[in-house]
Order: sequence, then structure tokens, then C-alpha cells
Amino acid sequence: VDRAIDNESLNPGKQLFEKMISGMYLGEVVRRVLIKCINAGLLLAGQVTEELDTQSRFYTKYLSEIEKDNTEDNYRRTRVCLEELGYEKEDCTDHDCSNLQYICSVISQRAAYLASAGIATLLNRIDKPSVTVAVDGSLYRFHPHFHNLMTQKTQELLNPGLKCNITVSEDGSGRG
Repeated sequence: VDRAIDNESLNPGKQLFEKMISGMYLGEVVRRVLIKCINAGLLLAGQVTEELDTQSRFYTKYLSEIEKDNTEDNYRRTRVCLEELGYEKEDCTDHDCSNLQYICSVISQRAAYLASAGIATLLNRIDKPSVTVAVDGSLYRFHPHFHNLMTQKTQELLNPGLKCNITVSEDGSGRG
């Protein structure tokens, strides 16, 4: 999936790490994995809608919404996302919703862990006892678990005695 996204991007062979961790690409990663699962007959009665079959149509905001969902609410958010992707309510079982939520969580966790590995590597190299890292972007801001995943994994990867505080950056893109 990563290779296909890279090959079809505007800059093949460049910014490979970004393509695995940024909100700009994660929705597409989920979409492609979801289609593979559907084509294997594992989800959504093996039916790929025209909307889901459209590149970049699975928005990263869906990832955050789906991961906020729970069984007590009958997967309400997940079902709304699937309806926006052309599925009828009756086409989406609880099992489908649960599996989609799992796919989203695995891809989010991978992205958070990869970002954490990059941060921890730099901080281990810098070797200062305490550093604050500012992160910008809607994925970090709005995803229900991304901050916690990054904080936990970064601390786990840091050399003993080093501490890192990860915080949201206000207007990071504008300030440089």
C-alpha cells in the first residue's frame, strides 16, 4: 500500500516517511487496505462502492471519527462515514464497523509509532535531559488517541534519563 501511494503521488520516491505518518495520506492508506479486505470478501459483503473506489475519497477525518466510536452508540459515527462512502445502513453490520475501527486503529498506531521513532532518535542524539516537541496538523489535533500514542511510544524509545513533552503547536506551518 505504501509503495502504491508513493508511486501514484506527485513526488514518487520522495518524502516517503511523510507518506506513512501524515494526515494528508493516512485516509488513502485506510481506503486501500479497506478495499483489499472487501475484495477478499472480509467486509461489507464484498461490495466496493464507487465513492470508496475513488482515490483520496476516504478522508483522514473519517479515521478520527471512526476511532471515537463505540459499541454503546451502535457505531453511529462509523455508519455515517460509511453512508458518505455510498453504503446503505443495512449494508453495514456491527462486525463490519468493528473491523473498520480496527483497521483505522492499526494504521493510526503505526503512524504515531513511526513519528515517535523519528522524534526519539533525534532526542537521543541531542541528549538533553528534557525537551519539548511541538507538533502541528489536524491529525495530531483531532485524532482521539494520536497524542497519547506518540507520548507513550516516544518516552518508551528514549534513552534512560531523558524526558520529552509533546505539545500542539499553534500555527506551526505559518511560523516555520
